[in-house]
Amino acid sequence: MTISRKADYALRAVVILAGSPPDRPMQIQEMAEIGGIPLKFLEQILLMLKRGGLLRSKRGVGGGYHLDKPTRQISVGEIISLIDGGLCNLASSGHEAEAEFRGARGLRDSLSEVDEKVNSRLLSLTIEEILNRDEPDAMLAFGI
Repeated sequence: MTISRKADYALRAVVILAGSPPDRPMQIQEMAEIGGIPLKFLEQILLMLKRGGLLRSKRGVGGGYHLDKPTRQISVGEIISLIDGGLCNLASSGHEAEAEFRGARGLRDSLSEVDEKVNSRLLSLTIEEILNRDEPDAMLAFGI
């Protein structure tokens, strides 16, 4: 399973915004450069994120983008779903008539179980958690 390039870029953009100073709006050119995201593509993505209630923007001098929600309230799954229109769906074969053979139901049930677990984790994984993974472990810095 992979996510679309668009969802990957959206995740990058949100993480970049989350890691920037909250009192300073970030301009689109800066985000594109930091994240290695094509500018025209990023414009479309930011518009989708704004419409989805995750970002706000300010026009003019000193303008740019901010997160509109705290990082602990934004999940990876929310971003992927907003951009790609859904999450992991391994159990759906895309065919109307399901083939029936020994193990077919078990296969569908198993893939549905995987979908549930993956999607649950995507929906519970917050941007705050992602940022915290870059922080050094406090216990490692403890000296005796």
